[in-house]
Amino acid sequence: MNLVTVQFFSPALGRHVTYSAILPEDQVDEAPVLYQLHGRSDDHTAWLNLSNLVVYAREFPFIIVLPDGGVSFWRNYSARERYETFVIEDLDSHVRRTFRVRPGKAAIGGLSMGGYGAMALGLKYPERFASIWSHSSAFYDADRFRRFDVPPDDPEEMDIFRLAARAKERGDLPVIGFDCGRDDFLIEENRRFHRHLVDLGVPHTYLEHDGAHTWDYWDRHVRDALRQHRKVLFEEG
Repeated sequence: MNLVTVQFFSPALGRHVTYSAILPEDQVDEAPVLYQLHGRSDDHTAWLNLSNLVVYAREFPFIIVLPDGGVSFWRNYSARERYETFVIEDLDSHVRRTFRVRPGKAAIGGLSMGGYGAMALGLKYPERFASIWSHSSAFYDADRFRRFDVPPDDPEEMDIFRLAARAKERGDLPVIGFDCGRDDFLIEENRRFHRHLVDLGVPHTYLEHDGAHTWDYWDRHVRDALRQHRKVLFEEG
């Protein structure tokens, strides 16, 4: 696999940003994109340094983009922290200008804060994302966001349960998968979100495994996500 690190100016954030990318070996044809998001205590290097994603990627013909999201939950958290606009507009445009990207929808995944971000962006922008997979996600509602030391400007807009209900009303949903370890401190949030999707009638895959909120867990289960993305993206294409 080929690894690259890229820096460019993001109008949404008003500064230069850095992302990493894993490129298919000896790429000949255009490839679909997978955006893989990190958690709240990490940065764009985490999936590279703390998992075997580079090794697993050899089986999957994606361009895997690893952006940096700060502690934003990958949303427009405040007037200065506009990471949703960064991902959807600035990053997507830069990736498609820079690499040999196949036209059409992308996949999105992540863990913890990034699992929330992947689900939120995938549900909000089904015209952009065909497949979502989230690991050990911080599936929070508006009340939980309000209790943060520095709450977002619009907690209602951050509410993942409201986003799911809106997505169901709109239709044209991505393929949805998520998982969580039974010993993870976020297990009840994941179970609650699973029940919410069941009540809404939203098709999805939800898996529970042994394990906690650790890189060992995410490394063991990220291949489930990669297999879903491959199936969806190449049927989509």
